[in-house]
Amino acid sequence: MTQLALIELPTIKLLEKFGSGTHAPGSGSAAALMGLIGCRLISTVAAISLRKPEYKRDHSRIGFITDRVNDTLDPSLRELFQQDAMVFDEVIKMRVARDAAIDDKEKRRYSELALERLREATDIPFKIGDSCLELIDYGTALFDMGFKGARGDTGAAISAAVAGAMSAVFVINLNLKSFRGSEWAMQQRKRCDDFHQRLSRKQLDAFGRVMTLRAEDVSSIGLNFEVEES
Repeated sequence: MTQLALIELPTIKLLEKFGSGTHAPGSGSAAALMGLIGCRLISTVAAISLRKPEYKRDHSRIGFITDRVNDTLDPSLRELFQQDAMVFDEVIKMRVARDAAIDDKEKRRYSELALERLREATDIPFKIGDSCLELIDYGTALFDMGFKGARGDTGAAISAAVAGAMSAVFVINLNLKSFRGSEWAMQQRKRCDDFHQRLSRKQLDAFGRVMTLRAEDVSSIGLNFEVEES
């Protein structure tokens, strides 16, 4: 693994790394990247809304969202983006060493080391997912109170956050297969199920905003008909 922060790579280079056929960066980093896209889109809509006096009533709430996203969620997701790639790279190295070992004792040692690192690699997507759930809330809040002309951006932010959280669910469930029926794995499965339920509720609520835009579209068509008839 290169020590260069992946997030600092030019976009095309980063995409090439995701499509290079290697294990890192992988799905956990991809989930974090989706969250980061959501962060930037939310920040954009918030910045536009704060410049417009007609949204002054909600400026304090929008300012809170801006600070939370820029000062906490974005830096955290950047760190998790890199951390996931590095930790999972270590998991793979331990697995390769295990498969190459001839002595059974060495095989067990590398196997235990791989599982130890995989526990850490499983906790990372939980953290990514929690950040994405928070972003869904901020996206829906901005959709409702922010600049109306930028609701495509807030919709994209919500969608990116949902995708990041759902990706985390996939990663967690896949990782847990390696632990079978251990007590730790059972606890993490329960944790993941609870997370998935929270995500499903937020997703249903958030995507209801699409119907809001659809209703406005139908209403505007009706108004146009009235103008033409008059």
